[in-house]
Amino acid sequence: MKESYLEIVELENGDIVLRPASDSGEETEPLATLKISDTTRSYLQDRYFELAKCMFHAGIDFVYSDESMADEGLDYMDDDFRPKILH
Repeated sequence: MKESYLEIVELENGDIVLRPASDSGEETEPLATLKISDTTRSYLQDRYFELAKCMFHAGIDFVYSDESMADEGLDYMDDDFRPKILH
């Protein structure tokens, strides 16, 4: 992927996306999409967008960290090494 600036945008449908910024003003295809429930939006009020920004920044930091590079040789098909998702 070529180097570009990224932007975090809330779409009309309420999704918050991370996408390459466009010089021409056209919409670009999102790299990641975040859906925040109405309950969470209500609880966080105006801070839900800050939550989304923090989550996208954490993902970007991970991708460029030494930790993500250490995982390149792992076989994720093996259940012992499958990433765990905690909510």
